[in-house]
Amino acid sequence: MIKIIHTADLHLDSPLKSLALKDKRLREQVQIATRTTLNRLVQYCIDESVSALLIVGDLFDGKERSAKTAAFLISALEQLHEAGISVFYVKGNHDAENPVAGAFELPANVHVFDGRGGKVQLTEENIWIHGVSFRDKHAVESLLPKYDPPVAGAVNIGMMHTSLSGASGHDPYAPCTVSELIGHGFDYWALGHVHKREVHSDCHARYPAWERYR
Repeated sequence: MIKIIHTADLHLDSPLKSLALKDKRLREQVQIATRTTLNRLVQYCIDESVSALLIVGDLFDGKERSAKTAAFLISALEQLHEAGISVFYVKGNHDAENPVAGAFELPANVHVFDGRGGKVQLTEENIWIHGVSFRDKHAVESLLPKYDPPVAGAVNIGMMHTSLSGASGHDPYAPCTVSELIGHGFDYWALGHVHKREVHSDCHARYPAWERYR
């Protein structure tokens, strides 16, 4: 059995912007919330012996830069490397404007898709992971034309950071429709950008419930 975990929008070390600032105990919990989420996610991947982790954008948080954030991330990814777990990562709008995002070397198990797009076979399995990263913080046009056609006879998984046709509380990014995703012919679309679990069963596309790992 092949197990693949899909997550997105971790926004590591995002600055505090809430009423938690007024409560010291709660403030401390909120400050480490994103790190706690990633730690639990990594441990879950290891415990479940998954084959791959898909990170669909906004691993970082805008222009917030920190060598400590980078060191923490590398340590987490190294744990997955030691466990033989592949990691696939597409950059979202927040990653594209973050100076840390491309400033350090990631472990060998991590594949970062660039803005031109591409596909990678998952080890010796007949599974292909497709992805396209944001080149900058705005993507006013659809990224879908940059995705290769599905590999015939294989399982094809697409990773896309997008608001689809629009989402409440989110600016339009890399817009496309569910019908267009269906038309591309992939078996599953791993989506990111909208911070709420959302399932489009007609094309096997979903935004993840990443809160599960908190």
